[in-house]
Amino acid sequence: MADYFTILSRALERGDSGNAAWRHKIYDRTRQLLLTQLRARKPQLSDANIKKEMAELDAAIASIEDQFAQSEQGSGLRADSFGLESEDETSDQSDELVARSVWAGSSKTPIVLAIVFAAIAAGAYAIWATRSQHRAPTESKNETTMASAARAHNRPRTTTLTDGDLAPGIDGGSSEADVGYVLRRQPVFYRTTLPVGAIIIDQTQHFLYLTQPNSVALRYGIGIGKQCANLSGLRKISAKAKWPQWQPDPDMIKRKLARPGMLAGGPGNPLGARELALDDGSSKIHGTNAPKTIGTSSLQFGCIRLVNDDISDLYDRVEIGTRVVFGK
Repeated sequence: MADYFTILSRALERGDSGNAAWRHKIYDRTRQLLLTQLRARKPQLSDANIKKEMAELDAAIASIEDQFAQSEQGSGLRADSFGLESEDETSDQSDELVARSVWAGSSKTPIVLAIVFAAIAAGAYAIWATRSQHRAPTESKNETTMASAARAHNRPRTTTLTDGDLAPGIDGGSSEADVGYVLRRQPVFYRTTLPVGAIIIDQTQHFLYLTQPNSVALRYGIGIGKQCANLSGLRKISAKAKWPQWQPDPDMIKRKLARPGMLAGGPGNPLGARELALDDGSSKIHGTNAPKTIGTSSLQFGCIRLVNDDISDLYDRVEIGTRVVFGK
């Protein structure tokens, strides 16, 4: 996936960034350039992948516009226990954003478009390669075997539990299509004193951030299980696993939310496609069999959950030892 936020942000610095009409002209041209590049890609991308890539560009544009709105309103950014810098500590960066809002002359438009075109053209192959390597987890070669194992589990008769979760063995899908726009994976403007590659979990807003260079973070929507509702402080990733097994705790069995027995990894498993175990020995970041529960709390299963597409993306980006900061 190309980093559209960085491409556009750097390009806009070279032109009339303070003029909203000019910015939107650049956005429209960028959409046309990207669509042309995607359709010309060989082997040809599917319509679904093209649509998803265009949506990611639109998400980056929305984040950039949010950044300009914050600068124009002079509201600053929140400083909190996640290590965000205070407004005073980042005044130089804020002043720079305001300075960009001065009219620079429309003659720079061709230069800006040239920068955008070069960046998108260079990333076109990467877009195709990423889509090829990061297919939805349920498209793996072992899909039939794993799905059969999940269905064979002696699950409850009902498929939907009282909190909206799906019963073990029921596969609700792996895509972010069932998640609201705000909770979908997207790059956002984000200031922090934490190093690049750190994970920050905002339980109140239901977001997980993976810090990136240049005051950017990848933001993922999360659901929060009862096990992790009160977590705070610093953790580290201690282990990684693909398609982990799941076993209900005694309380769930007693309440007839699940039946005894280990559920093999695969579609329908409450832990989803990937698991990132934390060093406290019990907490974890994982996938889910119920995408529609993203953005909710006090869920029956697990700890910090993402849709399967998102946990697979995060899994490939982080290593054992990655810092994880929990905040309220």
